[in-house]
Amino acid sequence: MKTYESQVCIVGAGPSGLAAAIGLALADVPFVLLDAGTGPVTESRALVMHAGGTEVLRHLGVADELVDAGLKMPTFRIYGRRRTLTTIPWDSVASPFPFILFVPQRTTESVLHRRLAQLGAQPLHEHRVTGVAEVAGGYEVTGDGFAVRAPYLVGADGLGSTVRRELGITLPTGTYDTAFLLGDVDLDGPLDPTVTHVFPSRHGLLFFGPTADGPWRLIITVRTPRLPTTPTKQVLQRHVDERGPGGLRIKELTWSAAFRAQHGVASSFGHGGAALVGDAAHTHSPTGGQGLNTGIQDAYDLAATLAAIHRGAPAGAALAGYRSRRHAAAQEVVQVTHRVHQALTAGTLPVHLLRLGVLSVLELLPAVRRRVARTVSGIGRTPQATGAPTLRPADNR
Repeated sequence: MKTYESQVCIVGAGPSGLAAAIGLALADVPFVLLDAGTGPVTESRALVMHAGGTEVLRHLGVADELVDAGLKMPTFRIYGRRRTLTTIPWDSVASPFPFILFVPQRTTESVLHRRLAQLGAQPLHEHRVTGVAEVAGGYEVTGDGFAVRAPYLVGADGLGSTVRRELGITLPTGTYDTAFLLGDVDLDGPLDPTVTHVFPSRHGLLFFGPTADGPWRLIITVRTPRLPTTPTKQVLQRHVDERGPGGLRIKELTWSAAFRAQHGVASSFGHGGAALVGDAAHTHSPTGGQGLNTGIQDAYDLAATLAAIHRGAPAGAALAGYRSRRHAAAQEVVQVTHRVHQALTAGTLPVHLLRLGVLSVLELLPAVRRRVARTVSGIGRTPQATGAPTLRPADNR
């Protein structure tokens, strides 16, 4: 059996795990990064980077490359079928990044991998963790043919987190009665590629987001007690015809998926020298595009916290501060996404007519629209805004 000794063991090399590893590498904190996969994902998956997430990535040294690779969206346009009801002005957010950045998760992960390599580190891929045990001086993390011993443990291994389970931490969840159909599609028709288009209806939500590499991201909600099958081009086209502005034809479907959204926050973000980040700690509706951003913010905060401990800060108080800050941030994200989800997907004709009226009034209240943009942008939930330690790169970084 191959045995590793380090200061920190990170389990999971998705965006959150990679961001935590980059933060530790910048501060010269020794770590081992384990991942069950073979490398960056190849699907587009998460697509939206808000200002709050991009600000964190600037501190990790990757924001410029991601912005160059993505597509900047200054405006969301929300419709009542063919009529614009209101716009959400992301360019009003007080940030160096006053826009939503559309960039596929495969690109984000590739950029993070390259940054980590620049700092002299690599994940250990195809290392699936099956056990976590508390031992003298910290934790022993084991899998088929390997073991890692470290005083500190980071669970960045997603919603089905082995680390969370082995630590005995629960993540109570509720499940929405709506399922999400996703598709990356090539379109023919009169849809402005410089704007994000949102069509709420009594049938559910229809969302079109342009991407830098060509396809549109299509998101559709459907009310169903069961998880739908992976949608075909024909199924997506039917929903586009039913809810869209008319005249749109899907020429090609390059990727699709279906899932049911849950919402909940872990009972704890860790204990002892162990802490959770990202989907291992919270889950919520994708409406609002908060998942990837919140996980990266968690990861930066925890990396800065562990770096402060490495410099001599009291471990117990520092980690308690991390758990308190990020638990509060996650609860706010779940509340915000739940409100957005309900506002844009609630059914029945009377509710839909009320929604159309509220959205029309919203257009007359620019201060409220700016507040909505700021809340969803996440700039008030960044580690810098919530009192996290400052990540201090080592002199050689």
